[in-house]
Amino acid sequence: MRQQEFLALLIFSTLFALTRGGRPEKIGAIALFAGALISFLVVRPRGLRFRHIETGILMTDIALLGIFLWLTFRCTRFWPIWISGLLGAETLVHLGLIVAPQVHWEVYLNATALWSWLIQLMLVIGTWRHQMRLMQNGRDPPWRGNIN
Repeated sequence: MRQQEFLALLIFSTLFALTRGGRPEKIGAIALFAGALISFLVVRPRGLRFRHIETGILMTDIALLGIFLWLTFRCTRFWPIWISGLLGAETLVHLGLIVAPQVHWEVYLNATALWSWLIQLMLVIGTWRHQMRLMQNGRDPPWRGNIN
């Protein structure tokens, strides 16, 4: 049930950002959707999932962290720094299994999944705030410096 609910949130946040967001929100939405799809494709088969570090998901999370750090430094929005922080925490959960390999696999699964929910909510809030700035100011410049 939780997977279907997350899929609904993922689809909603992606469509909301793609239709109502500026360029940073669209980049974030595409990156997060692609990251979720890649994570689904690289996770170990049932019965073996989350018994050891999910290397494919860890690599996906690190790539997403890089994208959101880039957005943090290049765009005028505040939400990418929140997502970067959440992705950093999610990455640490993966690496924490090295320090504590005896952690039950369900704890590892839930600890990594928690951040994904919050990340989707940050994208929705960031897109909503973009819309509020557009209504208040008539514009919302997306990039710092000379990037268009």
